[in-house]
Amino acid sequence: MSLPRASLLLAFCASLAACATTGEPPSRTPASSIPANGGSAVAIGKSTKADVISAYGKTVEIDFDSGYAVWVYRLGTAEFVLLFDPAGVLKKTRTR
Repeated sequence: MSLPRASLLLAFCASLAACATTGEPPSRTPASSIPANGGSAVAIGKSTKADVISAYGKTVEIDFDSGYAVWVYRLGTAEFVLLFDPAGVLKKTRTR
């Protein structure tokens, strides 16, 4: 294998390895912390990110370029998903 080809292969492998890192593992919350239908601790259109952290603790956060953010609380196969608008106000929840 020629040196330029080997260098290209090495660069590709390094890039692929960088994409494979996962960072911190998803948080695991107590079963009682995953509410059905959003629970009474959060209110759509009123609760902020700080309110949700206070009620359920920190979790996995996915930020989008649009300013919206999705937070996911997991316990086994159950998930409590929250959508925040760019101002940090809760817009929608889903339990699955």
